[in-house]
Amino acid sequence: MNDLDGFSFACQFLIICHFRFTGSAPEPRPGLSSGHIPNSFSLPFNIFLQKQISKADGSEYTTFLPESALKDALQAAVGVEQANMIIEGEKSVVTTCGSGMTAAVLWLGLRLIGVKNVALYDEVSD
Repeated sequence: MNDLDGFSFACQFLIICHFRFTGSAPEPRPGLSSGHIPNSFSLPFNIFLQKQISKADGSEYTTFLPESALKDALQAAVGVEQANMIIEGEKSVVTTCGSGMTAAVLWLGLRLIGVKNVALYDEVSD
């Protein structure tokens, strides 16, 4: 029996690396298996980002997508109903990854669209 059976909670986990989430590619760190937290969603951090070109010198840099595109990305990952519950604060979110670095990008993107109930848990794979 799962320790969480019968336990209702509002926390929605959004896991970052899609290839490890699906288990279709091996985990790059020795001794860890690929896969995901049960009932979690895959939302790779890079779908919140866009490349820009500096008008001054032509160099490339990265910024967050506009708010509407961030919301679209969230909806594509978890569905419109779940996304609205997350944005409205009816569901909490925990962003996770191996080190916390990419989860932080996702955390900030969610904050930019007004998600208040969002936390970051690093080293979820360890």
